[in-house]
Amino acid sequence: MALAIGLETAVKALRAHQLAVDIAAHNIANANTPGYSRQRVLLRPLGYDAPDTWGGGLLGRPGLGVDASDVHRVRDVFLDYQQRNAISQREQAKAQASVLERAELIFNDPSDEGLSVLLANFWNAWHDVVSDPESSAARTTLVHVTATLAGRIRRAYTNLVDQQTNLNLRVEALAGEVNAAVEEIARLNEQIKQVQLLGQPANDLRDRRDLLLDQLAGIGNISYTEEPDGTVTLTFGNVQLVSGITARTVETYSVGGMLHIRTTDDNTAVTVTGGELRGVLDARDTDFPALIGKLETFASTLITQVNAIHATGYGLDGLTGRDFFTGTGAADIDIHPDLVADPDRIGAASAPDAPGDGTVARDLANLRFASVLGGRTFEEYYANMVAILGADVNRAKGLAKSNELLTTHLETLRQSVQGVNIDEEVANLAAAQYAYQAAARVITTIDQMLDTLINRTAI
Repeated sequence: MALAIGLETAVKALRAHQLAVDIAAHNIANANTPGYSRQRVLLRPLGYDAPDTWGGGLLGRPGLGVDASDVHRVRDVFLDYQQRNAISQREQAKAQASVLERAELIFNDPSDEGLSVLLANFWNAWHDVVSDPESSAARTTLVHVTATLAGRIRRAYTNLVDQQTNLNLRVEALAGEVNAAVEEIARLNEQIKQVQLLGQPANDLRDRRDLLLDQLAGIGNISYTEEPDGTVTLTFGNVQLVSGITARTVETYSVGGMLHIRTTDDNTAVTVTGGELRGVLDARDTDFPALIGKLETFASTLITQVNAIHATGYGLDGLTGRDFFTGTGAADIDIHPDLVADPDRIGAASAPDAPGDGTVARDLANLRFASVLGGRTFEEYYANMVAILGADVNRAKGLAKSNELLTTHLETLRQSVQGVNIDEEVANLAAAQYAYQAAARVITTIDQMLDTLINRTAI
C-alpha cells in the first residue's frame, strides 16, 4: 500500500508541475497583452488523514503529496481603484485642454496675423484719414483694413460655433463606446459566473473585464462592486448600467442643439464628474459659450460705438447719417457696402463742404483709447479675452500633465504587482521543469521497487 500511495503522490506532483509549466508558458505568451494579470499556481501539501495502516506508526505518515487545484491571478484591487480615479481625472483634463487649444488657434495671437494686429491696423487707418482727410488712398486703405478685420471676426465666430457644435459628434461617439463596454461587461459577467459555478478560475475573463473598466473610467467616473457570484455591478456617473448579466444602454438627446446622454429605458439623464465626457461637456457648455459671448460683446460694441460717431460725420459728398458697419454682432459684422462702393462717403468731417476737416475721423481714431467695455479699451478687452483663454489652456494642460504623471506612477505600481516579468517566469519554468523531472524519477524508482518486489522475490 505504501508503494501505491507513493506512486499516487508522484502522479499528483507530475500534474501539479505540468500545470505550473503551462501557467508559466501562458504568462510568457501574454507578457505584452494589455490588461493581462500574471497567474500563479497555488501549491499546498495534502495531509494524510486515514487511520494508521503503517504498522503501529513506526514508519510515520508522509502525507499524500501536493494539491494544485487553484490558479489565481496576481492583482491589487486597491491600486485598480486608485488608477481608475486617476485615469478619469486625466482624461477630463486632456479633453478640455485639447478642445481649448484648438479654440486658441482661431485667434492666432500673438502673431503678425492675429486679430490684435488687424484691430491695431484699423485704428491706424483712421489716423491716416485724420492726417489727410481728402486722400483717396487713405480712405481706400481704411475700407480694406476694415473689411479684413470684420471678416476675421466673422470667421472666428463661425469657427468657434462650429467647434462647439462638432463636440456633439464626440458626445455621440462616447455614448456608443459606453454601450459597447457595458454590454461586453454584462456578457463577461455571465461567462465568469458560469465558469466559477464549474469550480474553475475565470482569470482571463476577469482581465478583459478589468480592461473594460479602465476604458470606462477614461470616459466618465465609475463605481463598481464585485458580487459573490463573480459578477460586477457597475455605476457610470449617476446611473447603474450593469447588474449581473443585464446591461442598460444609453442614448443621446438634444437640448438647444446640444447633445446630452440619458438611459435608453427610462430617460434618466447621465451626469458624470470626470472622464473625457466631462471635459468635452465643460468645454462645450461652459468655455465655448463664455468665449463666444465675449467675442459677441466685442463686435457689437465696436459696431455701435463706431456707428454712433460716424453717423455725425460728413463725407466728401457732403452727406451725413451713414453707418460705418452693418450687422449686429460677431456673426454678421461688416463694413457698409456704400462705403465699399465709394470710400469718399466715409464721414470724416464735422461739417458739410469741409473736405480738409478730419474732426470725426479723429474722434473715431481716439475711440481706440476709450474705456467702453467694462472699463477696458477694445484692445485691452480683446487682450484680456485671449489671455484668459490661454490661461485656461495652460491650466487644463497642467492638470493633464500632473494626472499623467500620477497615472504613470500608479500603472508602474500596478505592473509591479500584476505585470509579467520574463526572467521570473523563465526561472519558474525551470523550477517546474526540474520538479516535474524529479517526480518522474520518483515514479521510475517506485517502478523499480515494485519490479524487485514482484519479480525478484519468491513471495
